[in-house]
Formats: sequence, structure tokens, C-alpha cells
Amino acid sequence: MNHTIRNCAAAALLAPALLLAQGGASYAKNGQNAAAIIGGIAGLAVGAAIADSANRNNDIYGAPPPPSYRPPAPFSPAGGVICYPEQRACYNNGGAYSGNWTWRVYGR
Repeated sequence: MNHTIRNCAAAALLAPALLLAQGGASYAKNGQNAAAIIGGIAGLAVGAAIADSANRNNDIYGAPPPPSYRPPAPFSPAGGVICYPEQRACYNNGGAYSGNWTWRVYGR
């Protein structure tokens, strides 16, 4: 794909120059017109290369994978007690640490 873009850009840059070279320098403004045409084509080629570079790595890298580990959700072994597996701790409804329930559920 990259070689095709380079070949097309080279052909687009060289074609007007070859056409103008055949006509010779019989007119005084040919040089100015040729320079303007070649400059415009070069600007288009540079713009196309910049626009193409914005989407270049989407096929290679893709979207990131989902997280590999997700801690289990909190649960309630009894009324008024909530245990958090990520912390390996249980708390009463008021927010106080419950050592008794923590020991029952998670052990030492």
C-alpha cells in the first residue's frame, strides 16, 4: 500500500514537468506556470500523506483488551453486614469494621 502511494505521487509530480519540457521555452511565462503547477501538485501530495498518516495504525493495534481481573462484587452474608472481597473485610451497616464477620468469612 505504501509503495503504491509513493508511485502515484511520483507520477503525479513528474507528469506535468514532462509535458512542459516538450513544449520548450518559447513563452516567457511557461516557467512560472510550470512552477505553480508543480508546487500545487507537491502540496496535494504532502497533504495526502499527512491525511493518510492519521489512520495508519488502526489495523495493527486495534482496540485495547478489557481488563484481565475484576474483583468480585460486595455481598451480604447476613442482615446488617456487608463484605468486600477486594479488601477481605466486612463492615456493619453503620460503616464500622466487623472483625467477627471478617474472621468468619475470610479466616486468617
